[in-house]
Amino acid sequence: MPDPVLRTERLVLRPLDAVGAQVLLDLLPAGGFPTADDTALLSRTAATTDAVRHTYVLEHEGSPVGTLGIAGAISPDGDQELGYALVPAARGQGLGTEAVGALCAVLEQVPGVRRLTAEVQPGNEASLRLLHRLGFVEVGGASQGHVRLGRVPPGAPSLARRIAGRHVC
Repeated sequence: MPDPVLRTERLVLRPLDAVGAQVLLDLLPAGGFPTADDTALLSRTAATTDAVRHTYVLEHEGSPVGTLGIAGAISPDGDQELGYALVPAARGQGLGTEAVGALCAVLEQVPGVRRLTAEVQPGNEASLRLLHRLGFVEVGGASQGHVRLGRVPPGAPSLARRIAGRHVC
């Protein structure tokens, strides 16, 4: 079953499909968005007819403004990493917090997820603030000088183990 469209107060989060991926690719370049990881994801998705599970195009006022989703499979320890990126014009308005909060609510209901994680590039203070607002705390185990944060869903046991795959916000 495909992922449902998610709606927040100001955003529509559409499951990523070939059309949405191509629209975002056509926006290139836009001040650092999308990242190399996002471009690879968008290119693969634009070439397929399948939606990518738990990966969304963010729309604000009818226009795509970013991507949001999981980075890889759930680890054996129950960690699920997420990543996100917004076009520069959409930053600083709380849209990222709104979108990541909506995705967290969905992922915390997925069987087997015991902790949500994200890695932040050095110096990306806005992303750190976003994650802290949503209850993420530093958990260690980051790669290449990045900061790794985690959030344990209500009722799930805390885990402090490392995971191999990482997506950098």
